[in-house]
Amino acid sequence: MSTMPIGRAGFLSLRRVEKLEERRIGRLGLRLIERAGADLRNVPRYVVRYTVLVLALVGLLGLWDAHGDGLIPGMVPLRTIDPRPISAPQCAALGASDEARWQGLAAPLAILDQVNPQVAAWVREKHAEGGVVFSDNYGGLRVKHGSLAEYDYFRRTLVVHRTLFEENDGEAAAILCHEYRHSRQNVAKLLKCAFSFVVTADGDRSILENDALLYEREARDAIFGK
Repeated sequence: MSTMPIGRAGFLSLRRVEKLEERRIGRLGLRLIERAGADLRNVPRYVVRYTVLVLALVGLLGLWDAHGDGLIPGMVPLRTIDPRPISAPQCAALGASDEARWQGLAAPLAILDQVNPQVAAWVREKHAEGGVVFSDNYGGLRVKHGSLAEYDYFRRTLVVHRTLFEENDGEAAAILCHEYRHSRQNVAKLLKCAFSFVVTADGDRSILENDALLYEREARDAIFGK
């Protein structure tokens, strides 16, 4: 197969096309550099704008949080029930029925009827509306961030892990008080806690946990005595 040689005119034409392409690429590169420079000049403006927005959000959450959690019921010392027995250890077994586990909460609820009737009523109301969920997860205190029970704020449900039934009745009652306190927390606290995980990798769980731990401590003092 033969090829025809490129003549001088053809060579000059090809060279002209290459130069035009080089100029076009050069102009494009110059425009990109100019645009990047303009964007860089706008970076401080963006930083200031979004910093102001974040600070405004934090301020609004602070004002919302200052509204408080409403009136929280206090504790009354336990009078006539021994809080130390473990009344329903069988409910900690895998596969125990929801009905059996609900019956297993009878002793802790009897304690709460004396110590904090509002919390006892809250647990019973949750159960009546299908808001008490029993879990086979062994998510107890032996696991990092584990819990014997937890309140799901978004689903409005009280989740009871089987581990709870390994504790004595008084401890179980105090933990139910802990979860009740979570249920009463202002939404602003939840949002602030969620925002803390954006700022730091591990977040700040104390935003939610401090109130609940103090309330649990009050319950434990009322149940077992100081």
